[in-house]
Amino acid sequence: MRLADVQVVDGDEIVVRLNLLDEILSVHGSLHIPLDHVRSVSADPVPSRFWRGMRVGTNVPGVIVAGTFMSREGTVFYDVRHLDRCITLELEHDHYDRVVVEVDGDPAEVAAKIRSAMGRDD
Repeated sequence: MRLADVQVVDGDEIVVRLNLLDEILSVHGSLHIPLDHVRSVSADPVPSRFWRGMRVGTNVPGVIVAGTFMSREGTVFYDVRHLDRCITLELEHDHYDRVVVEVDGDPAEVAAKIRSAMGRDD
């Protein structure tokens, strides 16, 4: 199954394209995030039991977490099946405080491309 496709577009926007099934399960289409809203990006594995709060979307433990979750920690968008194949975007000045998506390919490479576009290679 095709996972989220994450690309930097025109050097100033991150586009997260979901597959059709994940759009339905998350009750959300693709995300468009201005690059200057990204505080940091990580390819670290997501801890288990990471999702909390009220949700709009799907939560089938051990299978998929997809959608918008709202809690005291803020508003987070998830599209995750495998915790070790995700990137996490920490955001500011955006609808979401965090976006966590499982990506096609190597998460570390995707995170590195985003960091490079941000002008950070850390």
